[in-house]
Amino acid sequence: MSAANKDAKIGLPGMLLNLPVFLYIISAALVFLPSRMSERVTMSNPVAFLFVLTFCIVFFWVKLGGKGDKRQAKDIGTVVLTFFLLWEVITTKLDRLPYIFVPAPENVFYSYIQLWDYMLSGLARSMYLLLTGFIASLVLGVSLGIAVGWFPRLRQAVFPIAKAISTVPAIVYGPYIVVIMPTFTTASILVIFFGTFWSTFMNMINRVGTIDARIINTAKVLNVNTRTMLFSIIMPYTLPRIINDMSVALSISMMTLTFAEMIGADRGIGYFVRRSLDYANYTQAFAGIFFIAVVITVLQVFIAVLKKKLIKWNY
Repeated sequence: MSAANKDAKIGLPGMLLNLPVFLYIISAALVFLPSRMSERVTMSNPVAFLFVLTFCIVFFWVKLGGKGDKRQAKDIGTVVLTFFLLWEVITTKLDRLPYIFVPAPENVFYSYIQLWDYMLSGLARSMYLLLTGFIASLVLGVSLGIAVGWFPRLRQAVFPIAKAISTVPAIVYGPYIVVIMPTFTTASILVIFFGTFWSTFMNMINRVGTIDARIINTAKVLNVNTRTMLFSIIMPYTLPRIINDMSVALSISMMTLTFAEMIGADRGIGYFVRRSLDYANYTQAFAGIFFIAVVITVLQVFIAVLKKKLIKWNY
């Protein structure tokens, strides 16, 4: 598909007459039809589920009417709304799955209305831990990686050691850190830190060591000092790759945080899921899992916007 076709404007018929809109109408209509599951379990008010469906279709329309690949927008909208349609039909309407383990979407999304204050307070706590550990690992990983990568002898000595240590995932020794640290806050930040530090550190060593020799030689001809070389030449050169890697590193940090909270926390979004599972409340567990997915998606979008605003160059 050409760029012109990707960015071509979609008229009103094209916005309304497509598969995602059809799936949305069917899903919303099914909510008001009789439910077989209601014979065995109390069904929650469907307003939250309808809001989620409406949000999905509005977001689809925004993507379809904006710049970008129209086919991709339709494909994503079709997949998401097909998932919700099948979930509603198989569970609520046909009652083909154990309702305890696979709750109805109406009940899952209504949990956000019932527990919104508790979940938001847990989110605030989790974001504090996540951003503290992630930012610390990013700053130290980048700065130390550039310093070690710049000096060949130091790189040859440190890189093999870092490579060996990084093969052990942070979630393996996470429980040990939780036990020995004086507070869970400190333990969580350390687990998140180690979860992303080593990969960031080694990536920076590799990038500095493999930087185009012509750039380095040109800088040396201009007789720049080491500080200027590191922060005015190498840092801008590696910045696009740093932000590209932030997306993966952030997902790893979120996974590590959730793991840490499920071990020893008394609040947070990971603790919310663990507590729900402990009490076999799978409706709230599903709600917590969806909530974590939404948080990760929002953070990824933020990184994409950050990249667009900060980096005017790329290669």
